[in-house]
Amino acid sequence: MVQPPIVMVVWEDAKTLDATSWVENRDHTYKPHLVFSVGFLLSDTENGVILTQAWNPELIGARDQIPKSMIRSMTFLSPEKIKKSRQLTPQIN
Repeated sequence: MVQPPIVMVVWEDAKTLDATSWVENRDHTYKPHLVFSVGFLLSDTENGVILTQAWNPELIGARDQIPKSMIRSMTFLSPEKIKKSRQLTPQIN
């Protein structure tokens, strides 16, 4: 079995804004919550990607599933895959 490519996925996660039940009614500015995930790319479909942080031919680590609509960019880190690096949508600063 061939080792899957290693990628860095930048994706926007949902975020709870308040730690208490009542907060002041001010500052409703939307600020993206970006997450950077690095791992072995097990699946890349039109619906999303599946990554794992540990891999060998018989066993893999726990998997993360990220929907395509949440992905801002995916960069291939494996030397032979660097040419395939791609920007899916503009990155939010």
